[in-house]
Amino acid sequence: MLCPTSPHLALLALLSVAGAVGPGGPSPSETPGILLLSTNRLASVSTASFQHLPELAELDLSGNGLGALHTGPPLPLLQELVLSHNALGVLPTLQGLPALTRLALAHNNISELLPGAFRAVGQLKDLNLRGNQLRTLPEEVFEGLAGLKDLDLSDNALDELPRGLLTGLELETLRLSGNQLRTLPSGFFPEEHMFAFVFLAGNPWRCDCGLAYLRGWIADNDFSVYIEEQRSEGLQINNDPRSPMCDAPLRHRGSPVLEFKQACGKAGDADLDIDGTMTEEGTPVPSATVPSTNPISHHPEPANLPPWGCNKAGTP
Repeated sequence: MLCPTSPHLALLALLSVAGAVGPGGPSPSETPGILLLSTNRLASVSTASFQHLPELAELDLSGNGLGALHTGPPLPLLQELVLSHNALGVLPTLQGLPALTRLALAHNNISELLPGAFRAVGQLKDLNLRGNQLRTLPEEVFEGLAGLKDLDLSDNALDELPRGLLTGLELETLRLSGNQLRTLPSGFFPEEHMFAFVFLAGNPWRCDCGLAYLRGWIADNDFSVYIEEQRSEGLQINNDPRSPMCDAPLRHRGSPVLEFKQACGKAGDADLDIDGTMTEEGTPVPSATVPSTNPISHHPEPANLPPWGCNKAGTP
């Protein structure tokens, strides 16, 4: 069922579904199987409304202020569903869409996703969740999406991501820009997997030893790190491994994560607050001097002195 906010819009919507709209109204594409119903102020839609369109392959419902999408009988040939720029607060039930390969949910109000949320649409190749209100994600949220190639999580409020989030995925493009990420867990990126594009800019990265893993990954995969920039000539996408910037501590703010240098132990250790260098593999190398086991001194200690940090009786 289509539920516009006025009788006039209801008529336009129903005519559009029937493929008989007049000038100025929402119109389906001249290509069979494509239906454009964007910007109609539809408050609620049921996929049952489209059952008389068995060849429907692409459905655009963007910009309607939709608060709900109800899925009914299957739309067996639907490959593309655009729900961007609506008012969806929860992920719609995605049953009955076995052929879906592209799902656009950008710029809604979705704040939570459950484990296996997209399991019913296992053929997805392109999933756009940009500009929602996600703060974190369960590790199994993308379970069952082995064919997913493009995942857009940019411009949410993500402040942490689980280590196994990308397990089982074969992504080509991953967008994480514009979130609240301060670090990524060690092993977050699947080993030996080559990404074509990864977007990491616009996060408040905390450049201490906890970021050694990400710094090392960027150094090893600099050809995959890109940035999106809006310019007068339009949106530009450029390779820029220096685009992820440190936000904290204050002494590192504004410096590229790639240039961060810190004396740490193994990746993931706390910040030791000692200047040092990084190897090409991202393994920190401390610059502190280790005392010799046979120090040369002009005033050698008497043999009866207690060890460092102990009293004469040997107690701490």
